[in-house]
Amino acid sequence: MKTALILGTGWNSLINQVTVLKRESYQKLFQVESTVPGHSGELIHARLNKKDLIIMSGRLHLYEGYTPDQVTQPIRYLKKLGVENLIITNAVGGLNPKLRVGDFVILKDIFTLLAPTPLVGPKFMDVSQVFNLQLIKAAKIQADKLKLRSSLGVYAYCHGPQFETPADKRALIAMGADVVGMSNVPETIMANYLGMKVLGLAFVTNLAFVKHSHQEVLAQSQKAGANMAKLLTAI
Repeated sequence: MKTALILGTGWNSLINQVTVLKRESYQKLFQVESTVPGHSGELIHARLNKKDLIIMSGRLHLYEGYTPDQVTQPIRYLKKLGVENLIITNAVGGLNPKLRVGDFVILKDIFTLLAPTPLVGPKFMDVSQVFNLQLIKAAKIQADKLKLRSSLGVYAYCHGPQFETPADKRALIAMGADVVGMSNVPETIMANYLGMKVLGLAFVTNLAFVKHSHQEVLAQSQKAGANMAKLLTAI
């Protein structure tokens, strides 16, 4: 059973904990490249705790000008490599007033109504449980063991690259979102369509109604890099 990880903004500290077997650039594999600071754009074959895994160091975003098909091309490639478990990580803004900067949120659901789907044609599928319950439980157990502040939450997607307006955030809160970000959803949809078991992990880098920048997002996530690596290793 193969496991793959998508390492979002700030989550790359894990790479320092693994034995790297091979690196391949997105440009070579998919003829596209990541343009976002903090996303190196490499597919890494690695070993961790005597287990083989595949790491996507960085991801592709719709706001970079890529189509939903291009953004999810790596997911289809992972499926061809035999990946069955996919852990998707990203940095998020906290909408739920109970959240603090530095919290981990284990995703239990996503909004899909705001994100273009990578599926074309009559590819109907059930999305009543896009994140695997066993993986959610395992992640929560490990977070608690490590004494990391964590909770379950609902993720809302916004296209970006601009951050959400106060009106956007109030609307998302009213609809039941706990966190918001600019990725994850197309990949989660495609992975479910391909039959993968998916776990979504988010790290809160900023709060809803406080001014912030991408540099701040990077700084907060990099500060927590050791805890991110510990959590992923434990899971």
